[in-house]
Amino acid sequence: MTNHEDAAETPQAACYAVIFTSLRSRKYEEQDNGYEETARRMLALASRQPGFLSVESARDKDGFGITVSYWRDLDAIKAWRKNIEHREAQRLGRAQWYEFYNVRICKVEKEYGFSADKL
Repeated sequence: MTNHEDAAETPQAACYAVIFTSLRSRKYEEQDNGYEETARRMLALASRQPGFLSVESARDKDGFGITVSYWRDLDAIKAWRKNIEHREAQRLGRAQWYEFYNVRICKVEKEYGFSADKL
């Protein structure tokens, strides 16, 4: 993320965050193997999923990444997890793209921020 405009827009009311942390596999780092295309497809697909609110993501030069997606409720998250194309992307992630990943689901109860250009 390079500036505050890249930050996700979340609603004022409580929502849920799915925090996906991962490390890209060094073995497949040199070759894309469909990773970028699948990532774009998953973002497009998730954004049409009922209950999806927004997403923000970053990956460092060593391949460590964090993606946080925001959802209206736990049922929306469960439905996304079961999506057939998403399940295939998960399988490919385990087989080819990641050394590891973790998923954490949290309830967002409050949000606040700062922006120097708003002073």
